[in-house]
Amino acid sequence: MMNLSYWGLAETANEMNAIKEFDLKHKIYSIYVGVTTNDDEIKRILRALIEPITVFGEGKYERRERLKKILLYKYDRLFLGKDPSLAATASSEAKNMYEVMMTFNIDMSNVFSKKPKLPDTQQIDQTQDAADRETFYTEGSEEVKQFRSDIAAVSWRRMCMRKAIIHRFRDKSDQYEHKDHVEGYGAYLSDTLALSYSHVAGERPLTGAKFSPNVKHIAVTNFESRIKVFSYNPQENFPTLRVLDNDLKEMVHCLDWNCNNNPIYDRGYNIQSIHDHSLLLATGHSGGSVSIWKPFYLEEYDKEASENYCIHSVMLHEARVNRIKFHPLNNVLLSASVDETVRVFDLDRLQELYVQEGHSHPVHALAVNGDGNLTASGDMHGVMLIMDLRTGRHVFQNPMHNGKITAIEFHPLNSHIMATAGEDNSVKIFDLRKVRTVTSLLGHHKLVSDLQFEPTYGRFLATSSFDTHIKVWDTSEYKCRKVLPNNDSKVMSVNIAADSSAIITACYDRTVRIFKPTVPHDMDMGLDLN
Repeated sequence: MMNLSYWGLAETANEMNAIKEFDLKHKIYSIYVGVTTNDDEIKRILRALIEPITVFGEGKYERRERLKKILLYKYDRLFLGKDPSLAATASSEAKNMYEVMMTFNIDMSNVFSKKPKLPDTQQIDQTQDAADRETFYTEGSEEVKQFRSDIAAVSWRRMCMRKAIIHRFRDKSDQYEHKDHVEGYGAYLSDTLALSYSHVAGERPLTGAKFSPNVKHIAVTNFESRIKVFSYNPQENFPTLRVLDNDLKEMVHCLDWNCNNNPIYDRGYNIQSIHDHSLLLATGHSGGSVSIWKPFYLEEYDKEASENYCIHSVMLHEARVNRIKFHPLNNVLLSASVDETVRVFDLDRLQELYVQEGHSHPVHALAVNGDGNLTASGDMHGVMLIMDLRTGRHVFQNPMHNGKITAIEFHPLNSHIMATAGEDNSVKIFDLRKVRTVTSLLGHHKLVSDLQFEPTYGRFLATSSFDTHIKVWDTSEYKCRKVLPNNDSKVMSVNIAADSSAIITACYDRTVRIFKPTVPHDMDMGLDLN
C-alpha cells in the first residue's frame, strides 16, 4: 500500500479504507486539464506548494506524476465537498493550496465531478453542452436549394468522368504496373529534385505563395495587408507585376487562385489556354474580411474591377480567416475562420449563400475534393469534419491529431484518400471508405504547416514544416523520397505548379524558394485524358 502520510495526510492515513485509496489512485490519471507538461512550470508549482522540486532519480515524467499525486491528496483532504474559496480560510495549508490553484490556473473539478461544488451551475452547463451537441437544421433559401441541386448534378458528371478514366487505365494495366510507375517517379524526384531559384519576396515574414493556374505568375502574401504578384520569369529576376492593396490594413493570412482546372475533368484542358485576364485571386484577412482580385483585368470588358484590381471585398467572418478555397466550379468560394464556421460565398451574386457550423473550436484547415461534392475542415483541437455540399449533412466528424489541424488535402484521382497535417508534427493518410487512418507519416519533428498532392496524378505528396524542411513522399508506400532544406528557416506553405514542373515554398525569412527537377521527365502516366 502507498505511504499516504508522505503526501501530507494525517497520522491516521494508514487506517484509510483500501477502496478509498484505490479510488484516489485511479483519479490521478484523470488530472489532465490543469497540470502543465512544462517542466519549469512544474518546478515552480512544487516550490509554491513547499515541496521538493526534485528527488533522487526523478525525471520529468516522474516529477509530473508526483505533482499530480500531491495535488490530488491535498485537494481531497482540504477542499472535497466544500467551496474552495471558503475552505481556504480554515488553515494556512489550505490557503497556500488555494493560492497555488488560482496562480497556476489548476482545475481539479473534473476529477471530483460526482460531487460538484456548484450543482446549479453544473446543471446549467450540462444543459448548454447538450444543446451544443444537438444536431439542428435551418431552413435554407431558394438560392441554397439551387446551389445544392447544381452541385449534385455537376459532381455526378465529374465523378463519372474520373471513374471512366480510372477504369480505362485499369483495363490497359494492372495495379503492379501503376505501383512501379509511382515508385519510379519517386526515384526520379529523389535523384533530380533540387533548389533552382530563391527570391526575397517581401519586407516581412511570408504567409503563403502560390503559382497561378497557367504557371506564369506567383502570388505571395506576408505579414502585411498587401499581396504581391510576381512574374515567373527567373531570367529577369522575378519582376513584380502587381501590388494589390485595398486599404483594409488587415494582415493577409491565406490566398487561392481560381481556374483550378484539371485534365481529369476538363477535356482538352491546356495550361497555356488559360488567359491572364480570366484569373481571379481570393484572399482572407486577419479581421474576417475576404477580398476578390482580378490582377490582369481588361479595361474594356471588366467594368467591375477598380483601379486597385479589387472586384469585391466583404466582411464575411467575425474573426480571422485561416483558409480560403475556390470550389472546382469556380463560381463559389469557401472560407474557414477562427469564428468556428465555414462559409460559402456566391461569386455570381456576390453574397453569402450559407454558414456551415459543426466545429466547437476555431477552424484552421479547409479542402474541397475534385468531384466538388465534399468539403473537409479541421479545427484547433484536431477534429476533422467532412461535409456533403449536396445535402449539408456531416459525413464524418472525429479527432485526427493531438493539436490543431493545419492543412487538409484530397487526392486528385482517388478522392476517398485524404492527407491531414497537424501541430503534433505528423501527417496522416485517411481513407474515407474505411473510415480510418491508414498510415501516419512521422518524418517531421516540428509543426507541419502545409501539404499538397501532385496535381492531376497524385504521384507524390509534398509537406512543409517549421523544422525548415520540405519532404516529398511517394503515394505508393508513402516513403520519403526527398528532403529539401530551406536555409534553416520555418516553411510557412508549400505549393506545386499545375503542370508538376516545380514546387514553391514561402518561408519565414521573407524568401520564396523554387525547387525543380534537373532533368526533364515525361509527366504522362498512361491515363487517357483525351
